[in-house]
Amino acid sequence: MRLATVFGISPRMGLDLLVNDFVYRALNDYSIVLFEPHFKRNYIHIRDVVGAFIHCMNNFELLKNETYNVGLSDANLNKLELCNEIQKQLPKFVFLESEIGEDPDKRNYIVSNEKFEKTGFKPKVSLQDGITELIKGYQIIKRNQFTNV
Repeated sequence: MRLATVFGISPRMGLDLLVNDFVYRALNDYSIVLFEPHFKRNYIHIRDVVGAFIHCMNNFELLKNETYNVGLSDANLNKLELCNEIQKQLPKFVFLESEIGEDPDKRNYIVSNEKFEKTGFKPKVSLQDGITELIKGYQIIKRNQFTNV
């Protein structure tokens, strides 16, 4: 399986993951500067990654010896579009496109997940639901940090 960019709450949060990072910045910094905002990525929630692995184990004979892209088919978004999705839930979030500078991460791609979906796998967590979950999770983490001091 070739996984899309994974996002979502986990015991060891990955702030190096694009959606997790952008939601964190939107919630805490209220802003972000985008380098190469037209770069596209595909995304997948961590629970759907687990579901994809289970699907593969349950359908091993059908799926063996093949390569599959695993992501949300409606989430081939560029960084600017991702920020717009986050802003729908965090309206104070401001993002600016930089005229200079580069993103050291040069990944820029559009992915088709159709081959894997034809085997019967369908992701269950939308990008918007995952953003909502991240917001709530970060708020809980922040509250716990202050109450456990």
